[in-house]
Amino acid sequence: MPTVRTSQQITDRVIAYMEPALREATTRLSQPVRRMTEYHFGWTDADGRLTTPIGFRRRPALMSLLCAGSTEEAWDSVRNAAVAGTLMSAAGTIHDDIIDREMLRKGRATLWNAFGVPAAIHVGVALHCLAFELLADEEPHVAAELSRRAAVAIRECCSGQIRDLESEGTSHMSLRNSLDLLERTIALPTAGVSMVGALVRGATDEQVAATEKFGYHAGMAMAFFDDWEGVWSRSRDALEDSLADLRQRKSRAFVAYALQSHGPARDQLAAFYDDTTEPDHAQLTRVTTLIEECGGRTWLEDRIREHIHLAARALPDAVPDPAARAELTLFVDAIADELP
Repeated sequence: MPTVRTSQQITDRVIAYMEPALREATTRLSQPVRRMTEYHFGWTDADGRLTTPIGFRRRPALMSLLCAGSTEEAWDSVRNAAVAGTLMSAAGTIHDDIIDREMLRKGRATLWNAFGVPAAIHVGVALHCLAFELLADEEPHVAAELSRRAAVAIRECCSGQIRDLESEGTSHMSLRNSLDLLERTIALPTAGVSMVGALVRGATDEQVAATEKFGYHAGMAMAFFDDWEGVWSRSRDALEDSLADLRQRKSRAFVAYALQSHGPARDQLAAFYDDTTEPDHAQLTRVTTLIEECGGRTWLEDRIREHIHLAARALPDAVPDPAARAELTLFVDAIADELP
């Protein structure tokens, strides 16, 4: 009988399993990159003193491990690749924080805010390099395929980030381009880390394809939820920068959808996105109301539920282990727990 866990218990179990391997991998880094990496992962403060670990989600590792199976014996074969995926995700976060000028993450200074932009850029590059170094330790045919797919995911993510920057501060945003951004930066990388579990366990081509499909839809659900969480979550005041994407007038899909509507609310929303002045909190609160009036919030919540459903449909063909399927189902379903 499979053990029934909560979503948080699943996450905690993955972190407990992964943390020793992740810490061991970072010992390959030279100073001062190693010390800065330990700070980013929440193991130390800026002066290198040990701290209470910060609860990062470890989504890439969770997807890789559970797509390989439900037991630690099944996880052992994919652990190295899961660590590599975690390092790549961390590198992307470090660089993204610089681009978005994020001052805080999990209640303390982001890496660039603590150590400066040049240092943070180099740490991100070093983590990408370390990830490929770990992938090279796999069996040759697996290492080659994982490295190729990781390289494609990183370069596509870079393209998406640049397009994201180019689309800031305008009401003429394309819904298709906004969706493409989510695919490049989140959905396709999530499909990749999910596929790792199947590829390393020796899955059939059909299972690998199904696992990528599952990961894609799970990634889209998570991407859409992250957008929702940053605006409408009950716990958004605890986020690093509540309403940050609206403040920076980012081209988010739910905004692009809202701007396709007609009427006074749409015109006011367009005027905000074409403006260049720094908005205050009252203006941002008004913008959230305008988005709701234009149907953006409803559309976004529908997309979250849609991709959760599509991810669930792909799971039976993707993951043969019933306990792993149950845990992945619970984890993905929990994405929508806050939705009304």
